Amino acid sequence: MNGHNSASPESPEMLSLMGYSLAKESCRFNEGIALCEKAISLNPKHPELYLNLGRIYLLANKRERALKAFKLGLRIRKDPRIIHELKSMGVRKAPVLGSLPRDHKLNVIAGKLFKLLRLR
Repeated sequence: MNGHNSASPESPEMLSLMGYSLAKESCRFNEGIALCEKAISLNPKHPELYLNLGRIYLLANKRERALKAFKLGLRIRKDPRIIHELKSMGVRKAPVLGSLPRDHKLNVIAGKLFKLLRLR
């Protein structure tokens, strides 16, 4: 274990939640980001920490940084909350056939087929 009780004020989870709360309730984005980054340094394998960091970046209108944080969290685990945030941002998977436009008939059919077969 990492030596931090999850209810302790110094636990990565609490640091991350405090950071998100500071950003959301008081617009103290830099402090919130710093707390979330500290939390991630203590436990880089916890997707919720990246979720909170990404949410702060969204609140601060730093979309690219939010996207990066969310993608790092997804590498650890396909957290449905991160997927929801990405969908809210309008982020979609790349088309199956990258050389064709997304709305090309072959891409639409291939996308549906891949989803049905759970290949994506």
